[in-house]
Amino acid sequence: MPLMITRHCIRYSLSLCPKQAKGVIGVQGQVRAEPMTRVNGNERLRLEFDCKSCEMRVMGKMKKHILKMPPPTGMPLAFHPRKRTA
Repeated sequence: MPLMITRHCIRYSLSLCPKQAKGVIGVQGQVRAEPMTRVNGNERLRLEFDCKSCEMRVMGKMKKHILKMPPPTGMPLAFHPRKRTA
């Protein structure tokens, strides 16, 4: 399940970006945007990269206690047609 989509890319920060490697002689075509893993305590997060749109996706598992939460209560949303101004 995607937890976050960000334009900040760890591969770019570590100089492992395929777009950066295009101009480097001898490295061109060897750097690929393969998934990485980030470990945070007992949780493993998979980092997926979409280099075409220059995005990084943080993927993880849905936690059980979040699935058991009741839906939020409160005022229901009401949509009203917008008045046109001439």
